[in-house]
This record gives sequence, structure tokens and C-alpha cells, in this order.
Amino acid sequence: MPPPEDESFPDTPPEEEACLRIMFDYQQGRITLDEAAPRLQAAFRALPGPINLTVSPAIRRLFAEVARLDGRPMPLVGPDPDRHKDGGRFLVHHLAEQAWRAVSKHPRANQPLRIEFHFAAATESTARSILAWLQSHGQERIRLESPVEADADDWMVWASTPAIQFSRDDIDRWAAMVRDAPIGSDASFMGWGV
Repeated sequence: MPPPEDESFPDTPPEEEACLRIMFDYQQGRITLDEAAPRLQAAFRALPGPINLTVSPAIRRLFAEVARLDGRPMPLVGPDPDRHKDGGRFLVHHLAEQAWRAVSKHPRANQPLRIEFHFAAATESTARSILAWLQSHGQERIRLESPVEADADDWMVWASTPAIQFSRDDIDRWAAMVRDAPIGSDASFMGWGV
């Protein structure tokens, strides 16, 4: 969601910014659903092309109301039941190679770096299993956010590696630890960054 109104969006086209501001104001309770939906409908119509948005639980009702106003079928209002179908395996498939490339080409490659990464879990018990797994494997800055805190459909588990100057073996061990995390059928590896 966009920042408060006094901050700018330097790289956002004005038509997209208008949509983001309406969603942000609705999410913050500054405008009601009845006020926000027609405004967002008009803002969507003013877009020169499609906009790529993640529809969080906090704004789903707004999107459903815009669809109703447009005479379209109501979009799915709850979480996608297949969201953990592959567990994020497509992200893990070449994780070691991609992470090695990222740290070896990083501007501070000759200094200690951290890899930040996260998982999403449909249940608290799975999220806590992932958290315990990360702790037992020496990861740091581990935190758990409930779906309400994260404005998401899932429990979010955030972590980072210790700050080290990575070798290829370090990257391979980290990628294997991510791949082997206890995600079961109701969680996914969601992403990473250096």
C-alpha cells in the first residue's frame, strides 16, 4: 500500500497513484466502502492499461464492490485454496545458483552479507514448525506475523542468514535448508533477497 498522502510516488504514473491512494485511504478507514468503490471504479477506468496489484484481505471487499458496480461476477473474497499447491518449489528449483550469482556479484561481495527470506503458512502450527526449523539451523532475525498483522491470508515467517562472506558451500547449505523446511502441504517459500 502506498505511504501517507504527504509522501510522493516518484516512479508511479499518476493514474496508478490515484488507485493506490483510494485503496490506502479505504484501508486506513479514511473513506468508507460506499465512498471508495465508485472512486476506485472510476480510477480503474482511467488507467491506460492493466495494473499489477496484490489484493490483500484488507481491501478484498473493496474489489468485490467494484466488481459488483461493474456488473461483473464477484471475485474470490477469501484466500486462494490452491495458494500453497507447489509450496514455492519454483523459487527453490534454482535457488542455490541464483543466490550464488546474487552474492558473488553484489557490490559488497567482499564483505559480510545477509540473505533475507520468508515463508507463508496457512496454519499457525506450520508457521511455528518453520520458525523452529529456522532457529535450529542458525538463522537470525526470525519473526512471526499473524495474518492480521501481515494483512495476508497466511502466517508469515521472516528470517535472515547470519552476516557472513558467503562461499559457494555456504549458499548450497542455505538453499538446502530452505528446500528441506517443513512446509507440508499448507505453506510455501515466498522469496529472498540480499
